[in-house]
Amino acid sequence: MFQPHRTVRIFILLLVGAFGAGARAQTVNDFPRREDPWNVRVDIYDKLVRGNHWNEGTVMQNVIFPPAGKDTPIIGSQEDCPIHTGTYLAALSFRYAATQDPQVRAWADTTMEGILKLERVTGESGCVARSFNRTDGPNWHEQVFFFPMEWHTSTALPGYRWMGDLSSDQFTGLIFGVTLYWELCADDAHKKVAADFIDRVMERCVDHNLRIVDVDGKMTLWGNFCPDLAHEHLNSLLILSHLRTAQKLTGKTAYEAAIKRLITKYKYDDEAILAKVLWPVEWRNDGDDRLASMALYHLMRFEEDPGLLQKCRMALNRCWYVWKDTDDPWFRLVYQSLTGEKVFDEKALARAKQMVAVTRAHGTWTIPAAEGPRTVEADYEDVDSWALPVYWLGRYLKVIDAQW
Repeated sequence: MFQPHRTVRIFILLLVGAFGAGARAQTVNDFPRREDPWNVRVDIYDKLVRGNHWNEGTVMQNVIFPPAGKDTPIIGSQEDCPIHTGTYLAALSFRYAATQDPQVRAWADTTMEGILKLERVTGESGCVARSFNRTDGPNWHEQVFFFPMEWHTSTALPGYRWMGDLSSDQFTGLIFGVTLYWELCADDAHKKVAADFIDRVMERCVDHNLRIVDVDGKMTLWGNFCPDLAHEHLNSLLILSHLRTAQKLTGKTAYEAAIKRLITKYKYDDEAILAKVLWPVEWRNDGDDRLASMALYHLMRFEEDPGLLQKCRMALNRCWYVWKDTDDPWFRLVYQSLTGEKVFDEKALARAKQMVAVTRAHGTWTIPAAEGPRTVEADYEDVDSWALPVYWLGRYLKVIDAQW
């Protein structure tokens, strides 16, 4: 079932006023023109992400610039940093596989370092933060996060603040991106780095009975894959995929044993078939579909058991019941990649060509402060984390031409 945090923005702020131009302290201000070739627009969007949303190897999905923000991209919505960073790493990995460009591999290595810092800043092996900021003290955006008490001062990395309460969707985005990096992009040394990271986060999850556990030893609000607790069918699919991925990258039998226990005793394979909610229609959710697509992409390629593969295909077919009636290019690319069926049609291609990866606007912000709220105007930017993966997966699959 849909989890509210997947779409909630942290800005319980008043955003009013007209939208318009007005750059102040942004690093990159070059936006593509509508008439630019697709490959040119993608390159410009990538520069905007790395120039304006780059926070020590991680991607900030929303950045507010001065005077409401700062010269570094740390003021804004950050609760979805892991999934945005994971999908960006996925885009870089597909891009490297398609181009073999050493610069792309270097960017991917730096992104992997940012993901490692998400773990390191918490001070506990396998425990991953939602985000971190290099700062001398709390920033105003922390006060409008829906759980402000989840911001902490790092004891492991002095001079940093970090956000806890990692959720299943953020967890999934990281595993998706890191696994593709391991598979398509990393050199031998970095393959070990990626595999070790997956091992640490999954070992911690298994050791806590398939729960995402924060530094306080408690399960995070949306960190429930546990067979002894009521959980969503989607989470059954996600954890089977994550365990299979961990087994693939590390070769450890503990992950195989966990899969067998979940299937034999708890019927997670049957629950996974129902990961996609079909009815009532109003419960269908695009965010859940994206999580299912990431899980199925790895599970169906790595799994070798015919019985589980058949149930994965049933889960994919259930997703396709809805996906087939859309022209969403991501879902069609994933389905085509997993089945070999030619479903990335002209409508999906046309929509993909129209995707905008970065948007900028100008607004009036009401900012909480000790002396009371104050109002300022500032530019802000948002990132669509799926535009770049769509383009580079298409290039990797050779259904998108490099000259377009």
